[in-house]
Amino acid sequence: MELRPEFLLPAMAKTLRDVVLPALDPAQQVAAEQLNLAIGFLDILALRLPLTFAFDLDETRRHLALAETLASLTGRDDDGAIGNAHALLAASPADPAALLDACRALRHATCAMIEAGHARGQPSLSAAISQAVNAFAQVQLMRERAWVAPMGFENGADPIPTIEAQLAGA
Repeated sequence: MELRPEFLLPAMAKTLRDVVLPALDPAQQVAAEQLNLAIGFLDILALRLPLTFAFDLDETRRHLALAETLASLTGRDDDGAIGNAHALLAASPADPAALLDACRALRHATCAMIEAGHARGQPSLSAAISQAVNAFAQVQLMRERAWVAPMGFENGADPIPTIEAQLAGA
C-alpha cells in the first residue's frame, strides 16, 4: 500500500469525486457543495505539496523580518523567538517541523509586541506598527490567494503572480 501524501491525496479526491459525490441525493445541494469544496482542497494540497516547504520557509523568513522590525520599534523582548528562528534558518536544510514551530513562536512574539506597542498609547509608534503589519499582511494575502488560485475563487480583476513566481522572487 502506498502511504505517501502525493499518492493518497489525489486518490482520496478521486474516490470522493467518482464514488461519493454521485451517490449523494440530488436534493442535498449543500452537502454536494461542501463535498466539492473538500475535493478542491484535496486537489490543492496534492498540487501544492512540492511547494509546502518553500512556502513555510518563505513565511518563516517574513515573520522573522516582521518580528525584528517590531522588536526594534517596541524594544520588547521576543522570548528568544528571533534568535531561535535565526539559528534554525542557518541550518541547511532546516527541519520542516521545527520550521513550523519557529514560525508559530514568531507569530506569538509578534502578537505580543504589537499589543505592547499599541498599549503605550503613542500614535507614532502605533502608526509604525500598523504600517509594518499591513505590509506583511499584504504579501501574505498575495501568497495565500496564489496558493488557492486553482480553485477558481479569483475573478481576474486584479491578477496575481503565481505562487511559484512569488516564492522564487522571495
